[in-house]
Amino acid sequence: MASNPAIGLSSDPLELLRQYTTQKKLVELLDKEGNLTKELLQAVTVRFGEDASFPRDTPTSYSRSNSDSDQYTLSALLHFLDHRDQSFYEYMKMTNTMGLQTVSFGDRVTLLDYLTGKSASVAGAGGATATGGEKHALADAADTSRRTKMRTSAGQEENGMASGRVTNDGTRDIMRRERVLVTTSTVLSSSKSFARVPDLIKELFPPKHGAKGQESKTTGNAAAAGASTSGAGIASVANGGANQRRVSQRKRANPIIVVPAATTAMINMYNIEELLQKHQFVDGRAIMEKGGPKPREIFIDHVVTRTSQRIRFRVVDSVQDFTEADWNSLVCVFTQGAAWQFKNWVWKSPEEIFQNTLGFYPKYNDERPKDAIRSWGISVINIERTKRHMDKAAVVGLWSTIEQYMATKKPEFLN
Repeated sequence: MASNPAIGLSSDPLELLRQYTTQKKLVELLDKEGNLTKELLQAVTVRFGEDASFPRDTPTSYSRSNSDSDQYTLSALLHFLDHRDQSFYEYMKMTNTMGLQTVSFGDRVTLLDYLTGKSASVAGAGGATATGGEKHALADAADTSRRTKMRTSAGQEENGMASGRVTNDGTRDIMRRERVLVTTSTVLSSSKSFARVPDLIKELFPPKHGAKGQESKTTGNAAAAGASTSGAGIASVANGGANQRRVSQRKRANPIIVVPAATTAMINMYNIEELLQKHQFVDGRAIMEKGGPKPREIFIDHVVTRTSQRIRFRVVDSVQDFTEADWNSLVCVFTQGAAWQFKNWVWKSPEEIFQNTLGFYPKYNDERPKDAIRSWGISVINIERTKRHMDKAAVVGLWSTIEQYMATKKPEFLN
């Protein structure tokens, strides 16, 4: 039975969202049939437990800082909270792809501090500090003042003067408390230090002294062994050494696993280590709510069953900075069945992606797979909702599939 989205409409969704976020209570998403869903785009109703339910795109009482009449919708704030750890560029790109409203860069910090309980109020109109209800009261007062000035009749003017005096007093009080947050002088200022940037560059792009020395050593050994000293012979030895180095470097690279970036995904950066390393499924939201930033990458060690070789896998949730070597090292991808996860990949469609890498679709064993994945050619991972002792069997089967895929498609990672 479909839920009734009108229940609790008298409540403020902004305040409820703040309450549920600070108290780490679960906000539920319901589809058009009233069933629970993890996909924001499939949801039509947002339910705050027994307190209230709202249509997904209900406007909240918080106006955008660059607009007097445009309020942030409930779906925009939910999506913003889910992706709070992403860079603004990644968040904006994903939000635009999904067709959702974007929380502006200028509102991010203040809004997040309010929703997570770090501050007791949000920035009001004109830079004053006010709660969501006070903010609109101030806007109404300013609007009343403007209408008062436009009245022309004597009776209206007399009434307007009394109202205008009250409104103007309030407006002057607001203006006295205004503070300029951004100017042309402060917009580029920052409290962050960039002292480590040179060290990070060195880590990402190390000098190639070792490769140069290796080439000289290879060439020298070839000459000592009586190899031809002609130009063609030296070039051949040098090229051979370069090819060997490329093969060696590829063998030393970490095979890569990609998981969804969405915090609502069943498997993501919060719980992938628990699953693959400790053979136990833990709800990612439970780990996220304990605090701490989302890791940019995770390294997971796995011992190959057949050869006892230890391989270190690199796990990420973004391919934005992938190089050609990274794409070559991609072994498997976890997906929640949403095609937007693969925007800007080198392969143009999910079908093409899973012709070039191994795919996994995790779901609870009592759920139906999404229709979209039927043509993708990926493996379904069934996870029990409550029987945690069954997790190990599912994970062992998962690793077995990865090992078989690497043996046939990525043998350079195996001894």
